[in-house]
Amino acid sequence: MSELIDFIKANYLNIVIIVVSVLCLLVVIEVKDIDLNPPKPESKLVQQVTVETFEDINLNSYDNFCDSYLGNSLELEGACNQLTETNCNKTKCCVYGNNKCVAGDSNGPTYKTDKNGKLITMDSFYYMGTKHTI
Repeated sequence: MSELIDFIKANYLNIVIIVVSVLCLLVVIEVKDIDLNPPKPESKLVQQVTVETFEDINLNSYDNFCDSYLGNSLELEGACNQLTETNCNKTKCCVYGNNKCVAGDSNGPTYKTDKNGKLITMDSFYYMGTKHTI
């Protein structure tokens, strides 16, 4: 401990000069409002991702999905097209057939023709996880 005291006694003038210099520098930075943080680059949207959150949710959420499109079959068709096979089979308003989820019920798909009016052929479909043959 005496070595530390001897060091301070021998160099107190240099220590005081350094401490005062640092304090003065801090005061100048504060008064001039100098920002020492590097500027952040402007963020831009690179990709937008839609996350389907049906897994491990209670059955009521699937009912809400169907209720939100009640009375609008065309929008329901688009929403069903976005579902995976697993989630498609958990809804009451979608059926899975021809490797695609489409709007429908236990009677089959809502739309029997495509956008061009061509008849959609389907031998079977899955409704609520159960296979139905046409």
